[in-house]
Amino acid sequence: GTDRILLLAANAIKMPTLLSFHRHRSRTSSALILALATTVPSISLATTSNAAISSTAPVSRLPLLAFTNHLQQHGTKKQQFSSSFSLAFQHKEQKNQEFRPFTTNTNKMAPSAEISENVAFTAKEIDLDDPYMYLEEVESEESLSFARSANEACLKALGDPKTSGSTTYDRVLSVLESNDRIAHVRKMGKNENGEDSMYNFWKDGSNPKGLWRRVTMTSYKTSDPEWETVLDLDDLASKEDISWVWKGSRPLPRARDPMSEDGTRVTRALLSLSRGGADAIHLREFDLLTNEFVPSKDNGFVLPEAKTRASYKSRDVLLVGSDFGPGTLTDSGYPRTVREWVRGTDIKDAKVVFEGEATDVSVSAYIDDQRHHDGPIYEVRSRSLTFYTSKYWVRTIQYEHLLAPDDPLREGVEQPNKFEEVDVQIDADIDFVGKWMLISLRSDWEPTPGGKQYKKRIPYLR
Repeated sequence: GTDRILLLAANAIKMPTLLSFHRHRSRTSSALILALATTVPSISLATTSNAAISSTAPVSRLPLLAFTNHLQQHGTKKQQFSSSFSLAFQHKEQKNQEFRPFTTNTNKMAPSAEISENVAFTAKEIDLDDPYMYLEEVESEESLSFARSANEACLKALGDPKTSGSTTYDRVLSVLESNDRIAHVRKMGKNENGEDSMYNFWKDGSNPKGLWRRVTMTSYKTSDPEWETVLDLDDLASKEDISWVWKGSRPLPRARDPMSEDGTRVTRALLSLSRGGADAIHLREFDLLTNEFVPSKDNGFVLPEAKTRASYKSRDVLLVGSDFGPGTLTDSGYPRTVREWVRGTDIKDAKVVFEGEATDVSVSAYIDDQRHHDGPIYEVRSRSLTFYTSKYWVRTIQYEHLLAPDDPLREGVEQPNKFEEVDVQIDADIDFVGKWMLISLRSDWEPTPGGKQYKKRIPYLR
């Protein structure tokens, strides 16, 4: 899908500025359009999905900034559009007149009418005609040309940070690419020699797309760690002629992997790679023993571009939410259903095990295995009603319930418990530690009218 964020501010123009957030349901990559002004007396905020919120708090002074993404400047033409921070507004030449930014709604983006002071638009008030629909084809020559011309207009209006005489750009870039940065690591099991394996994703001037790499804990503690490259994203992008952007990894938990050598090694991971930085990702299973993607002959899990969410239920079963056609996405463009996908089967045949409403933001399902803390295995399902409110359903299960329905180990095993809705207010978050449920409150909670009241922002065990 496309997340477009427009932050538009007129330089030295005394008027409020419209800030529009647009979540567009399509497969194309994100476009971030950004310009900041030196003097803005007030800001009007409009979120065009459900409601409009206005803020007229004064802004004393904003620095003059212009952004162009140079991190992928060595890539192909196909990368140029999606790696650009473009200025996209119509500006009247007269200094004291208003400019016309683009506003957006939940379906399309179109030029706005003239903006009067302290006005915020809702989705219903915005013209649905979209003369810029051609930008959905982000790799077309027309879109690339638009990006180049928009960047030129931005740099002309706000100044090029690389040629302005200021050292800010070079100093910031040197920090971002410095080898002196702390390489934050994540422990993921042990290697073949029984040493702790620490994983890190690293970008620098020589590796603008990044390296997924690992090192032993012993080596990590030295002044010159000996890193082993697991996946070179720049090399992959070059081989496949796709501007891949790293969106993270989700390893197969050792406790649910019979191939983990007695629970010591992490053998597989689900990688999320996006085309040019899009919200939508390609899901590909990776073998951490061979440092290769799991081949099709071994029925590696692979899904095409979509706003996919997936996690391992067991080695051969995934819990997946994605775009499976009409009715499978919410109005916000996120998964509305969760399927249980067994390795070696067609995703279209995967059983729908949970679904929410079209008005939800999204739905999800996952396993929280607390056996290492002397707790049970929790299976959790949730509906995100908004970005800050959710409903949860939980049950405890046995290991055998994680396996494929026709797995021999499930023979004779009783059916799992039924799901129970978690009786907490919808703005609370839950987590599990051992046999305990941890409840985090965003607002005060009084489970029994007139009874004990629990204060917000204090975690409680249940």
